[in-house]
Amino acid sequence: MSLTPGAPRFDDHRRLLWMAALAGLAFVILLSRLYQLQLLRGEEFRTKAEENFIKELRVPADRGLFLDRNRTVLVDSRPSYDVVLIPYFCGKGCDEVVGRLATLLSLSFDEEQRVREHLRTARGLIRFRPFTVKVDISRDELDVVEANRIELSGAVDVTPTPHRSYRHGVWASHLMGYMNEVGGEEIAKLNAELEASGSEQHAYLPRDFVGRRGLERRFERELRGLDGTQRVVVDARGNAKRDSDLIPEDQRFEPSYPGNNLILSLDWRLQEFAEKTFPATAGTVLAMDARTGFILALVDRPAVDPNKMAGRISRAELAAIRSDPLQPELFRAIQQHYHPGSTFKVVTAIAALEEGALHPGGTVYCPGRYTLGGHSWRCDKETGHGHVDLEHALGASCDVFFYSLGDRMGTDKIAKWGHLLGLGKPTGLDMPGEIPGVMPDEAWHDARLPGGHQHGMSLNVAIGQGDVNVTPLQQLVLYAALATGKVWKPQVVLRVEDPKGDVKQAFAPEVRGILPVKAETREAVMKGLLAAVNQPFGTAYGARLKDTVMAGKTGTAQVVKLGAKRLKASQVTYFQRDHAWFAAFAPADDPEIVVVVLNEHSGFGSSNAAPTASAVVRKWLELKEEDARARDGVQRPAAAPPVPAPPPPAAPGKEQKPARALLALPPEGRRGA
Repeated sequence: MSLTPGAPRFDDHRRLLWMAALAGLAFVILLSRLYQLQLLRGEEFRTKAEENFIKELRVPADRGLFLDRNRTVLVDSRPSYDVVLIPYFCGKGCDEVVGRLATLLSLSFDEEQRVREHLRTARGLIRFRPFTVKVDISRDELDVVEANRIELSGAVDVTPTPHRSYRHGVWASHLMGYMNEVGGEEIAKLNAELEASGSEQHAYLPRDFVGRRGLERRFERELRGLDGTQRVVVDARGNAKRDSDLIPEDQRFEPSYPGNNLILSLDWRLQEFAEKTFPATAGTVLAMDARTGFILALVDRPAVDPNKMAGRISRAELAAIRSDPLQPELFRAIQQHYHPGSTFKVVTAIAALEEGALHPGGTVYCPGRYTLGGHSWRCDKETGHGHVDLEHALGASCDVFFYSLGDRMGTDKIAKWGHLLGLGKPTGLDMPGEIPGVMPDEAWHDARLPGGHQHGMSLNVAIGQGDVNVTPLQQLVLYAALATGKVWKPQVVLRVEDPKGDVKQAFAPEVRGILPVKAETREAVMKGLLAAVNQPFGTAYGARLKDTVMAGKTGTAQVVKLGAKRLKASQVTYFQRDHAWFAAFAPADDPEIVVVVLNEHSGFGSSNAAPTASAVVRKWLELKEEDARARDGVQRPAAAPPVPAPPPPAAPGKEQKPARALLALPPEGRRGA
């Protein structure tokens, strides 16, 4: 039988009937199941759904340690507790919970409003994330919160959190840096950087802490570990339940992983000695390994206790720090520059010898002052030094000798050699905030001073006054270059290690330049530096060492012009007194250590800086000998008593009797002895 074209076949019709029947059956089964779940058992499942939530708690990671070169722990983490609040679990009673917390924890008005603002704006998944109400609570606060847990509902948790512990407080705190709370806009920036880097670290959240200044800031990424997660089953009020079957056992806890450790080049034995020996109210002591450029000790005061900055600090305390005229937050070693005074005369000497303005053995007559164009520049010794050569000029710090060299050469030639020795530019220390100092040439004066450069300015530049400004770290690099012929990049981190001790990154000594001076130039300058310490006429003769030959140079840098009349220190305020410098290296024939001391507003370098530097050099040599004996298994002898340090200077506003009267200069003259 033939079919009409387009007519349906019997098989197709039967297939459609079967498909419809199957679809109908499936629909009936679905309706039956929905009826059972929604109507017959709906109340049961609704109750279970309301009573069972999975609450995720963050397990903060320990931050990496700071250790010195001998693996002495300097900075680590201590156990503490934070109070956190999860918005979802306080429901409609959030206002009551926050009010209760504010009372129990003595929250300030601003702190309470901050919590309320977070609750008001929390949306989506943010409602389920813990928000830190207060960090590092005291033991009494912990007891109070635990005793009132029932009233606070399951929305409030007390979480164990490691907090930074700076074991030695203010010692080397500018170098270490500190931590505090991350800002709102900063969170987005940090998290964008994390995402771009592909890091596995968790995103920063409100009230997280981040490294501020110093090594904490520079190595933030390396020091920050990987946070863990703890998952617990809770009811609708956030209270933990014993039944945890909803969470597979392997998903209940993800441990945190500590951050990497920094192995520093500091020798804490030397650091501790320098801290105790240095008598200054303000200033720095820097010690460097002359063979590598790595920092051995760094004293910088005044300073703020980083434990205070990273913990509970009141607005009044912070305001007092910020208004302190001594600026304790200023990292003087790299963020403040000073006239170098007579310590700069080595630059002038090198320039004169290399540029032909002074020949070996050449002399200058010093009558006690230098006259140029009707203006007079006074020497440190009013009666004059007579005929002096370079050895005596450096040793006794004769200003007239160097005024003469500045007059012969001009500013540009001195500036040229200052730049070659590392002045006028950052040293390259891998730390934020370093300033370049000022090594002025004629173009610098022309661009910045009314009337431009004047020839008389070269006289002030020649003795490290005028517009010459250096940081203490630049002084350290300069004298290391004199000692070794190498312009080192100063460094303070030897290695970055993971928590197991495996090296992730190592830092090798780095030379930024080679000092291109003739052998006879270095020999002539070295004689002057040796004379300054080891000859009776030397300004640092009192700081010489018994068993080691040290070379160095004192400096007394004028801070303000005090007029033509000579004044005693008791006649001027603290901030008008001169800065005391001393820069040295030892042993002179094969330098191992370079030390620079700046004692602010203390007077003369010979009496207020040189003794500290001498003591630090001797201590380093003693430590080296002790370590050698320890390696050889030989019992160490008792250490010799330290060199007595000079008495500390008077605090600002208090007067101090000087060992020597300050020299007063005419407006044109600057003293640098």
